[in-house]
Amino acid sequence: MKKASLVLIILFSLFALVGCNSKKTMEYRSDLQNVTDKMLENASEVEEMLNKYSTVWSYSIESRGAIAVEDMATITGLEQDVILEHFEINSIGNIPNDFSKNIHSLNSYFSETGDLEKLENASEEIKSKIKDLNNPPENYEKVYDEVLDMFTYTEEYIEMAINPDGSLQSFNESNNTLSAEILSKYKRIEAIMPNED
Repeated sequence: MKKASLVLIILFSLFALVGCNSKKTMEYRSDLQNVTDKMLENASEVEEMLNKYSTVWSYSIESRGAIAVEDMATITGLEQDVILEHFEINSIGNIPNDFSKNIHSLNSYFSETGDLEKLENASEEIKSKIKDLNNPPENYEKVYDEVLDMFTYTEEYIEMAINPDGSLQSFNESNNTLSAEILSKYKRIEAIMPNED
């Protein structure tokens, strides 16, 4: 009788452990998915900023003279009063066609509105969560490695928004390459993520 009770207790303990492990694995999966989604969301916000930089950069180079405030408002999608507040305005009320100054002005706008700080804070939060996920269950090791790669690309992408530099061509090439790499990693993570069961 004691042997039967002991066997039942052992079996019950094993089922309880499997249940706990299953629950921990599901929590891990959920946390990993949340981090991945947050990185993609962050990258999407960065892409919008980089596209605005590129537009201002290109427009500043292509314009043969000073740029009207209303034209800059149109190409950036910002209000005219925002342009007047953040961009350098010459004595006749126009914006010089100096792409470097105009990129710096747009960067200053993103900084003052808190957009860059928001990206950096989200990045720090993601980094912290990735550290917490640093001990993946066996069937999540490959997924975790892909998440690390995606994080690296996302960090490079954010850095472009914080410090836009290089030539317009190299900037656009880096933007396109990193955007594609991030999306590719996201799709790969989705494809190799173990099922919930």
